[in-house]
Amino acid sequence: MAKREPLAYTTTRLTLGTFLRIMFRPRYLDRAKIPVDGPLIIAANHLSHIDPAFIMTAVKRPISYMSKKEHFDGAIRRLVFKRVGVIPVDREAGGSDALDGAIKVLKEGGAIGIFPEGTRSKTGIMGQGKTGVARLAATTGAAVVPVAIRQTDDVWPVSKRIPRPWRKFYYKFGDPLYFGSSEINSDTLREFTDEVMQNIDQLSKECEDYWKSNTISARLRNWSENTRSGMRHRIESWRKNRKVPLLSRIRK
Repeated sequence: MAKREPLAYTTTRLTLGTFLRIMFRPRYLDRAKIPVDGPLIIAANHLSHIDPAFIMTAVKRPISYMSKKEHFDGAIRRLVFKRVGVIPVDREAGGSDALDGAIKVLKEGGAIGIFPEGTRSKTGIMGQGKTGVARLAATTGAAVVPVAIRQTDDVWPVSKRIPRPWRKFYYKFGDPLYFGSSEINSDTLREFTDEVMQNIDQLSKECEDYWKSNTISARLRNWSENTRSGMRHRIESWRKNRKVPLLSRIRK
């Protein structure tokens, strides 16, 4: 049975989700692939500061993220982060406390969001994944849902202090993956991490194809081709249904 959302989380998610849908143009593809219960890890590539907020509003169950403790500076940000269950990471201490906190959430049947690259891509090119995602999956038996994120670096580029509204971007969710090895060592952790990253890369390519097929020029081109095809079909049907072929009538 799905874990019930805390009221504070639900309120924040709905409020934030409404605001983000008004200000931006998110497109979520294949959200039905997300398991509704059981331990869950959402593993995505990372392009922008805004990525966690949109994943949180897309996944209809509580999802916690790990974020460096410096992001908790400021009263408003600290309040929001605590309400949505963000786990602070002390990088100077190695982040072991945050990892233990994530394992606790997963063993209780909760969901964790993670960016296997460990940081945002400043070039748009996906980097190598760190094995933390595999370690969490191996330790807890959680399902790992790969997610490809496209175009959010155009919404909030690394060089900008504030996001740019009313721009379209995409999140595509893949089939759940499970750590299947009976052994947990550096080789099996690396192998599973690479599998997750390969799935994200494939989803990203599919997402790009979807984006290109939905541009205004692509839609106009498809409409034009469908219109011409439909006209040809109607003319051929009309000719077949006439007792005297059209060309014969013209010649007479």
